[in-house]
Amino acid sequence: MSQYNTKQCEHCGKAVNERYAVCPLCGGQLHDEIKIILPVCPHCSVPLEIQMHDDDEYDICTQCGGIWLDRGEFQKATRPSDVYRKEEIKGEFIRGPVREPLEYIPCVRCGKLMNRKNFRRISGVIIDECGRHGVWLDAGEIEKIRHFIADGGLDKSQDREIEQTRVELKDLATKVDQTAFVQKILHFWNFKRWLFGG
Repeated sequence: MSQYNTKQCEHCGKAVNERYAVCPLCGGQLHDEIKIILPVCPHCSVPLEIQMHDDDEYDICTQCGGIWLDRGEFQKATRPSDVYRKEEIKGEFIRGPVREPLEYIPCVRCGKLMNRKNFRRISGVIIDECGRHGVWLDAGEIEKIRHFIADGGLDKSQDREIEQTRVELKDLATKVDQTAFVQKILHFWNFKRWLFGG
């Protein structure tokens, strides 16, 4: 008996694990079955209200001020060209403390627990993300993210990733050099043993 539920790939028709986002047999993008659920705040359990913000519709909790952004909406809200255009975002971004306690919350769209991650690894803004559907931001977090971006945070994040990659490559080169040196010694030792019959 199968230990996981399956769904049919809409491209090749084969049965695949329902958790897969991409069909392992044909490579086609898989979509969730449409579940009509009322979007509710994962903290307050009240229905989210649709509000307009910068010509976009966002699902907002009227009690705690949290906001749900579908994947495309989050990408648009954090697009550097849009952030830099905002004149009211000024001053140095100061990273705040990470919120406690650690709590995993369900996705507004599918109800599965979301992953928590530090936006761009260095911002200090911990977001709740469903890889398929979008991002939940607590009150004020979208402003912190936009401020982080406006203050050059994306460049700092990229610089840090480049430096980390440089260090890793340097370490790897050192290990390769050490391995090559050891191989030369072993090769020389084997040749010496062969030459002198040791």
